[in-house]
Order: sequence, then C-alpha cells, then structure tokens
Amino acid sequence: MNICIEGPRGGQLDNGLQAYATLAVKHFARQLGISRLKTNIIVRIHNRAFVDEIGTDGLCEPINERTFIIDVALFTNWLSTLAHEMVHVKQFARGEMDLGLTRWKSNNYCDNIEYWDQPWEKEARKLQHKMVEEFETNP
Repeated sequence: MNICIEGPRGGQLDNGLQAYATLAVKHFARQLGISRLKTNIIVRIHNRAFVDEIGTDGLCEPINERTFIIDVALFTNWLSTLAHEMVHVKQFARGEMDLGLTRWKSNNYCDNIEYWDQPWEKEARKLQHKMVEEFETNP
C-alpha cells in the first residue's frame, strides 16, 4: 500500500498533520483488512470546511481498482471523515462496489436511491466512529 498525504493541488502540509494522517490511514487500512493490498491512496487535506461548492466534507474518488483519491476538509471532524472514506476505499478495492456505483455485493442498484439509504454509505457511517475510537485508543 502506497500512501501520499498532501494539501490540495499538491500543496504542503504541516509535518505533524501529515504524519498523523499517514498513521491514521495505515491504522484504518489494518482495521479494514486492506493494508496488504497493492493500492495507491492519495489523501488531500483541504484547509477549509468543505472540499467542494456543495458542502461536502469528504470524497473518495476511485481512479481505478487500485488507485484512490480521498479529499478531506480539515475544519470538520476530519479524522472521522477520513475513516469514512477509507471504508469506501475498502469497498472499491475488494470489489464490493463497482466504480460506477451501480453494484453493491453482487446486487445491482439504480441511481434513484437516496444518498443516506445507499448500502455503501450505511456501512461507512456504521464503521467510521468505531474505527476512530480504536485509532485514538490504540494508535
């Protein structure tokens, strides 16, 4: 697993924040059972409240089955958001979810499901707080 932590548009981050985020990604990957997969995870930490114009605090963009870009807004609960997006990395990397967001664990889904009712979002919300608690207790 290759991890790259950076500011938006390739910008530099505080060394302490960069090290802490790297430690968190490694820990979350171990918790999710994906630390040994050959993945490339690029985490871009944005020095603001949202990563986009519509008010999103985190995003996971699969480039392909092994490369992922995670965007996280720093002025939110960024660690919980990072854990949430790492669950999505696991879902894509393990083939539980397809890159087009139309299949979840061999079931086909159409795009008319409410965002919070999507099964991949339910799983990410369910796991994110447990993962952060484990990380903060036992980094």
